[in-house]
Amino acid sequence: MTIMHLVSLMGLGGRAATALRQVRLLAERGHSVLVGCISGSTTEARVREMGLPVYADFQFKRGLKASFLVDCARIAARCSHHNVDVIHAHLSQESWAGCIGACLAPRRPAVIRSRGVVVQVKGHAFNRLMHNELTDHIVVPSRTIYDHLCSLPRFDPNKVSLIPDGVDTTRFSPLVNGAGIRREFNVPLDAPFVVMVARLERVKGHEIFFKALTLLAQRCPGLRAVCACDERTPGAYQRAIQRARELGAGEDILAFTGMRNDVANIIAAGNVVALPSLGSEGSSRVALEAAACGVPLAASTVGCLPEVIVDGVTGMLVPPGDPDALAAAMLKLLENPVLSRQMGAAARQRAELLYDERLMAERLERVYFEQTGLG
Repeated sequence: MTIMHLVSLMGLGGRAATALRQVRLLAERGHSVLVGCISGSTTEARVREMGLPVYADFQFKRGLKASFLVDCARIAARCSHHNVDVIHAHLSQESWAGCIGACLAPRRPAVIRSRGVVVQVKGHAFNRLMHNELTDHIVVPSRTIYDHLCSLPRFDPNKVSLIPDGVDTTRFSPLVNGAGIRREFNVPLDAPFVVMVARLERVKGHEIFFKALTLLAQRCPGLRAVCACDERTPGAYQRAIQRARELGAGEDILAFTGMRNDVANIIAAGNVVALPSLGSEGSSRVALEAAACGVPLAASTVGCLPEVIVDGVTGMLVPPGDPDALAAAMLKLLENPVLSRQMGAAARQRAELLYDERLMAERLERVYFEQTGLG
């Protein structure tokens, strides 16, 4: 089967990372995979590293512009040249181009779209047209998105499948050694250590984390924490550090790492992973990675997090925007190492059973076969 993935994201956020995992896994399963993306994007660089065909001459701009028509024509041409069976679009920018490009191709491929955001879909005629007529199937990573799409009036619910995102349970595992991270940040091996991994955007709840750490430090002697974060807006990194210090999370408690490539080691170094999101979380890469590493989470009840984390079994769930509740949850995990280990082991077992990335690839492949009649 020949599959063309369309990825309009420039960076390597959660949805782009998921798209690239799918590309890699499908290629490993023997499919012919090519990628259409924007020139200079992280997607282009990563696909070239994989050694797969990549076309980085798309613009995927919003609105009905000349560039949109060019994108549609290029998609149709690539479908013809490579005899594409499936177009898989990952965001709205490329979804319309993918749908129209497929219609222009001499042999129309099946059009699969991913939707990974919890923002509600507007039920107007154009969205119904895309959903009912131009799209063959939609893949969503969480129950909250699935239920919303299936509840929309005059939108065909049979066109939606729930396929949870996957995690590499070999790269992220309890066998990963976090001792080097503790040495790097001068954290004693027996010190209580909290980790947060998230991009620097308000919706991720960094300020809630800083406030919770300040409260937690008053009751947890020797507490240390690290915040691994990438900067999407210039100046956001320094502003985050300044805000943390203003709220009482000093250098003796909290260190910042910036963008890191050793996330597995950072997670493995922690006793608890904090996920204080205020919204979004259509899927959660960090929640899955922490679970796979066998580290319990203290997280808010937004988006897919109540699906991924079983409260009191694989982690602790708290209301969003509540630093007191987050501090209390982290304290419970830090003060009860036996309970923490039990939750971590249960989280790992659940990750292997439900969220292994190979399961994601198998389920996605099944959708492709059903929509094309191949296989």
